[in-house]
Amino acid sequence: MEIVISIQSIKDLEKFENKLFFYRSSLCRFVHFSNYKSFIPIDFVLDALNIKSRKARIEYIYDTLCCQIDSYYRDKNLCQFHKNQCLVQRKNKKYENGCCRLCKYASRQGCTTSNFTCKMFYCESAKLGNSTLKNDNLILLKCLGIRQRILLQHDFFSSREEVIQDLWWESLFINLFRIFPRFISNIVLKKR
Repeated sequence: MEIVISIQSIKDLEKFENKLFFYRSSLCRFVHFSNYKSFIPIDFVLDALNIKSRKARIEYIYDTLCCQIDSYYRDKNLCQFHKNQCLVQRKNKKYENGCCRLCKYASRQGCTTSNFTCKMFYCESAKLGNSTLKNDNLILLKCLGIRQRILLQHDFFSSREEVIQDLWWESLFINLFRIFPRFISNIVLKKR
């Protein structure tokens, strides 16, 4: 069975977003989604819906979201880094490499892993006068469940593989026992 999606207006996009819960459910396991002359680019959402393996879909969504964030911020220097210090750090003269100073994945060249949560975080000083991405700006994020989106907002200082594993488990209770020890080891113990 095939469902053809055609987005001609913002109202059509809102209707499509409201149906995403149904489209990503097991009821649409044997449905193929295709695009027909949409004015708003939704191909990456349809590609995600056409991936029927749950883990492969999560990996595709996660990697595509990280690429979208990277391309949006590619030529922007919101933190105003200069000599490994952001604007706030230059004023306080305390730390180097921003809030990543406590992350075991931080290096002199930047982050050695791809973490969606860290990519979406900007302090209030960086946001002041700059346009930052919000979760609502990323349509593909709605292809994940509510619990997965909550986990994704709070999974700082983790590797790509750890985040994908957390999203795949999708149990908030189980993930608390996975995320909390990681949080402790990264922040309190300051492991590198």
